[in-house]
Order: sequence, then C-alpha cells, then structure tokens
Amino acid sequence: MACENTAVTTGRDFNEANIDFSNYTSSLAEEALRCGIYTDDDVAGIQVGLMEALSEVIGFYTHGQSTSVKIERASEFSNSILYNTDTYLISLRSHSAAWEQLRERKILELYGKGYVINKGLYEKAKILYGKARYSRLKNGSVEYNKTLDTYLYNYLKTYNPKFNAHDRLYVNLKEIGFKGGYRINRVVDLLE
Repeated sequence: MACENTAVTTGRDFNEANIDFSNYTSSLAEEALRCGIYTDDDVAGIQVGLMEALSEVIGFYTHGQSTSVKIERASEFSNSILYNTDTYLISLRSHSAAWEQLRERKILELYGKGYVINKGLYEKAKILYGKARYSRLKNGSVEYNKTLDTYLYNYLKTYNPKFNAHDRLYVNLKEIGFKGGYRINRVVDLLE
C-alpha cells in the first residue's frame, strides 16, 4: 500500500510489514510518521491524547475522588486504553481509515468505541461460558475441567473492558487445540 496522503509526498511507501496488530495504534502511528503521512506534531498530539484519556480513565476509576493512582495501576489503564483503541481501529479494516481516525479523533473517543466492542465480546463470552460449562467434553482432561471451572470463571469474573481490556486468559487445552494467552476476542473463539 503506497502512502495515501496526497498532501505529503515523500516517496516512502507505507509498509504493512511494520504494523504489529498486537500493538496497532503505536505501530500504525510510527509507520504513518515514517511514511510521511504523519508529522511529529501529529504524533505529539496522539501522545497528549493518550495522557488526557489516562486522566479521564483514572477519574472513572476513582469516581472523580482522586486524580492519582499507583504507577502499576496507571500502567494497566494505559494498556487498556491502547487495547480498546486498537480494537476500534482494527475494526475499521483499513490502515488509511485507522490513521485518519487516529489523527482526527480524540483518543478518549476511540477508546470508548473500542470499549463498546470489547464489552459486547465480554457479554457474549459470559453467555458462551454458561453454555460451555453444561456441554463440556465428557472425557475432558483435568486441565480442561479446571480451565472451565476455575480459569475461565476467574477470568470472566475479574475482566473489565474499561480498566483491563487487555487482560489475557492462559490455557493449554489439547482437546480443542488452544494453547497460550488469549484476549477477550479469542476467549469468545475458544468458547464458540
């Protein structure tokens, strides 16, 4: 895909190989900057937007009672903001649409749109989990049963698409071909 910004002609092509879908927002911004689609000011604006979104999320978390949290918690919130933002931008199915949204919209708005998607996945996962517990494999391994009864239960109990959307469930289920760390969209795949 060639650089798609007519205002900037740098001769450098947009390289999809530089896009990391597990770090979509950041890698998209880096590639858009490298390609000449973004300026340093655009990237600085995104960074400011991330800080503004973090401030808002901290306010959501503390119910407006405080503007500070521990560094570890702030890091978790930042990861959740980026994961929700990634979810929305990836849902556009177009790098050019994604970089336009990233430049033109506030990060908090992109986070909110991604939150809606991840909340829907979370609700779907809870319904599928209820069904999976009662339609489990008859001869499932101890690990399979423990995953259904403990790991999935605890993951869904503590998952919050607003504050920890990026959290993963780690499983090793040979019976159904799943092994590794799965985020909410893949947890839905696991349960379907």
